[in-house]
Amino acid sequence: MTEPTYQSVQDVVDDVRALGPLGGSAYGQSAATAFKLAAADPAIESAAALFASLDQLVAVLLAEKPTMATIHNAQALIIEKTRRERETTLQMKKAAIIKRAELFIALSQQAVERLGQVGGNLIEDGQVVMMHSFSKSLMSIFRQAREMGKDFRVICSESRPTHESRVALKQLTGWGIPVTYVLDAAVATLLPQAHWCLVGADSLSIDGAAANKVGTYQLAVLAHQFNKPLYVATEVMKLQRKTIEGQPIQLEHRPAHEVLKQLHPGFEFPDGVTVWNQFFDLTPAALIRSLITEQGIISPGAIGAAWDKLAAAFE
Repeated sequence: MTEPTYQSVQDVVDDVRALGPLGGSAYGQSAATAFKLAAADPAIESAAALFASLDQLVAVLLAEKPTMATIHNAQALIIEKTRRERETTLQMKKAAIIKRAELFIALSQQAVERLGQVGGNLIEDGQVVMMHSFSKSLMSIFRQAREMGKDFRVICSESRPTHESRVALKQLTGWGIPVTYVLDAAVATLLPQAHWCLVGADSLSIDGAAANKVGTYQLAVLAHQFNKPLYVATEVMKLQRKTIEGQPIQLEHRPAHEVLKQLHPGFEFPDGVTVWNQFFDLTPAALIRSLITEQGIISPGAIGAAWDKLAAAFE
């Protein structure tokens, strides 16, 4: 897949508004790139102006994608850590923003590659894995399992209404992995064929619950019913730190037209009907077998300790 090339902060904002980045890792990397571009703006001539610009940018990005923990964490690890360094010049602050943004992007990319190795080891010859929605972490696992010479099959649910799973189809078949593409509503019918289930995450709570594309919770409940393990492939960077203080993960809602445009041409939607288009749902930690991370396979409740190890790199 071709990665976007951003020339300006506005390029990033436009791409986020168009749902261009695919998966939580991509949104975090896009946010970090935007911070880097903002810090390089020669028109900014004071620290106050620099952080005002960055704060406004964060507000815009989070207004579009409030559930994405990677955007929140890019803000914390890049902007806030630099803001607290009071004994520095403007140029030093700009350089620190750029350096931390580059580190954030590099660590995210490395994390996806590393967790792919870990998850790839879990897949065995002849297995069937059911997935939901699109995630770079999932793709890394499947790719690396295939590179290990393993033969397996994937059942891929469609991920309505924006059908992110379709992006996975070309990649999976390109690697020689047979895929069955199934309606979200038919997951229970095909789930008995699967050995286990694999999903990504856009945010994790401190107790290990996972926010991911709507339909994930449904899959987790069904996996529990059929006694199929469900694993979450995720960077440690997906921890939503505000949950440590008891605040909930904000689950994004999208416009009604994303659902209505799926209807047959000419269908007139009756008055008095409300369209509920929540983009993410929250899967309780009790329904998750383990998290597959760059630090290895960990229990959902161990995400806090894993975060502390990651955050130390930005000091």
